[in-house]
Amino acid sequence: MISTLLPLASIALKLGSQLLSSSSKPQPAAQQTVQEERLPPTVQNLFQRLGIKDADSEQNRAAINHFMGDLMQTLGQENGGQSLPAAIDSARGQLANGTQSTRLDALQSELDTLKDSLGASNLNLDQLLGAFKQTLPNGKGEGVGKLLNASA
Repeated sequence: MISTLLPLASIALKLGSQLLSSSSKPQPAAQQTVQEERLPPTVQNLFQRLGIKDADSEQNRAAINHFMGDLMQTLGQENGGQSLPAAIDSARGQLANGTQSTRLDALQSELDTLKDSLGASNLNLDQLLGAFKQTLPNGKGEGVGKLLNASA
């Protein structure tokens, strides 16, 4: 289920950025390219909640994008058919019980590498998953659904 939502979320983010940019003055093509390379605001907010102030810097952007892609893929593979919040809860439960799969272990190793480059030595996977769940919409009229309804 999660893997089926990824394309929709990507489209919604692109649509939202187009809606926001269409309300302002047209920008030169070079600036639009730079803008597209930035982290989505929700990902920036997630890492800011975790104390990473420069998540969208050029040196961190690619690593964070790669990690978030792996995170979504792992959650989808581990918990196929569940909603994203349920998949996050399941992964956090596995981490708390020490019963995590090799996929979650690999994700933890990748986070360890990422946190060294971000300078966030106290960041752990459970903490990241908890903050990630808080960024998700809580109801029908929020998040991606609200954005798609506004554009229709």
